[in-house]
Amino acid sequence: MRQSIMTQDTEGALDTKGALSTTGAFQRLPSGHRARSFGKAQSLNPQSMELSFLGLAVVPLIALLTLLLAGLLAQPLSAQANTFGEVIDVRVVNLEVVVTEKGERVRGLQPDDFLLRVDGTEVPIEYFTEVTGGVANMEKKDAAGTLPALAPGERVGTSYLVFIDEFFSIQVDRNRVLQAMMEQLPLLNPEDRMAVVAYNGNQVEMLTSWSQSTEELEDVFRKAQGRPAFGLQRRAERRIFELTDDDRTGLNLAQSTSELSTVVESTISLEEQQQADLIANQVKRVVLAASSALRSFANPPGRKAMLLLSGGWPHNPTEWVINDPQRTVYVGGAENYDRLYAPLTETANRLSYTLYPVDVPGLGGSVLDTEDFTVEQAGLRRNQLFNREQEEELALSSLARDTGGRAALDAGSLNAFASAVEDTRSYYWLGFTPTWQGDDSAHRVEVKMRRKGLKVRAREGFSDLSRQTEVTMMVESSLLFGDPPSAAPLRVEVGEGKKSGFGKVIVPLRIAIPVGALTFLQQEGKWIADTELRVAVLDDGGNTSDIPVIPLGIRVSEEPTDDDFTVYDTTMKVRKRPHDMVVSLYDKLSGKILSSKVHFDPSQDNRRKP
Repeated sequence: MRQSIMTQDTEGALDTKGALSTTGAFQRLPSGHRARSFGKAQSLNPQSMELSFLGLAVVPLIALLTLLLAGLLAQPLSAQANTFGEVIDVRVVNLEVVVTEKGERVRGLQPDDFLLRVDGTEVPIEYFTEVTGGVANMEKKDAAGTLPALAPGERVGTSYLVFIDEFFSIQVDRNRVLQAMMEQLPLLNPEDRMAVVAYNGNQVEMLTSWSQSTEELEDVFRKAQGRPAFGLQRRAERRIFELTDDDRTGLNLAQSTSELSTVVESTISLEEQQQADLIANQVKRVVLAASSALRSFANPPGRKAMLLLSGGWPHNPTEWVINDPQRTVYVGGAENYDRLYAPLTETANRLSYTLYPVDVPGLGGSVLDTEDFTVEQAGLRRNQLFNREQEEELALSSLARDTGGRAALDAGSLNAFASAVEDTRSYYWLGFTPTWQGDDSAHRVEVKMRRKGLKVRAREGFSDLSRQTEVTMMVESSLLFGDPPSAAPLRVEVGEGKKSGFGKVIVPLRIAIPVGALTFLQQEGKWIADTELRVAVLDDGGNTSDIPVIPLGIRVSEEPTDDDFTVYDTTMKVRKRPHDMVVSLYDKLSGKILSSKVHFDPSQDNRRKP
């Protein structure tokens, strides 16, 4: 079998395309069955897989012939169940709708007062509940999927998932927001709950699962304030870029504002492009982390809200770097809001989470130390900081708009939790069942009021994700959260690395597949299983690669037993530094996922010692 898939390796910073070619062979089954591959290779569009990061090159991944099975290493599995092992099956799309008139909430509306359109076509509202002050006050029918069945007068809890960005945030700013949130915890109702996670640029750590105890949550917030934050590193990266690129038009601190006002350019410098690529990569990492957190806490009861504490993510990295409204620059294929943040908004809308982004820098984002600048330069510097602050606030406002939430900006960050509580206590809950196609298409949702003068706020879309995309997202999520994506074991062994170029090694990878755990169909006298293999890797710097989807067909002459297995061998070319890896096999017929998470260090001998 030979397959080619366009992908990137785990070097984390790619500016060209690489190819993954696998030549795999299966071991003979112990029962005497012979397993072999079938089906054609899948090719992905290399343009759609291309990432642009700073300063590192693509290295192709190469597969080897089958090796002898020697002491296959079974990786331990976490005993704690999570949602990664299941493809989330959403049937009903839920909309939390806020209606106002002259700034005041409007009560007592009926389903006929609303007009619901999907992709411009009116659709019926199948489920309807008004929630006022956290109490359901209108009857509705039971609903399938995630829409809860509520009785009139029943209290409706809210599940608040708090995501703390430690990668972009400065510790003093983060702690000021955390302290304010901790002081507002008494606003939780008995039926509410909260979970807290933190992302440090490498791993997502669960600080607490769902808790309804104010005392426990206060302790979590106190401990969170003692955790390190890395925003000063992000600021240092920006400062170095500015000091070493003074010739760049629009950021040269020696120029006056009058000189800048006449500059119009259509090109971007190499240094600017590299800096924009670096920032885009960093934003991608934090977006993936937040998306992973949502998937890990996919199905709590009641309304679902995420408080997204952001240390400062730009809406458009290129515009953020250029930082000059007088320059008109076109960069083909550059990362923008839609491309960068789609994984987060799509996941939130898919799982019916409302995002409440929080501007962690707040008013502190515009503080300027002027001692290094002249008066004229300091004035320009203030304008630049203002432009970048606007870029960051635009990203948060857009995330809130796309998911029906509200952004807590500037001084409002200190009232973020109280504002979210107020917003999630009174709303209309609308539900409808679309015709799911599983084709990864995006659909626009519009909620309009039939009565003039009323304003409405709700999520603006949902994505009809394919099973292939769902499984890939699950594997990505498990990398950051530290747990394997399922409780079903997949035996994996990482061999000893061999030097291949400067700072790189080729690492053998062996996967033992328990074919008795797969679903086979009998066709033309053969037993056939249709599976997909995914290998996701994360280095110790927090860099990941795109995840290739490798079709693996297994065909045997007799129906496999529970004790049968087959072996698939390949290699990876990676940098000589520690990595985490998730290997996942998806059985397309049953939906079952077999997986393991492995930590390996290519600079060490990973083979099992006798």
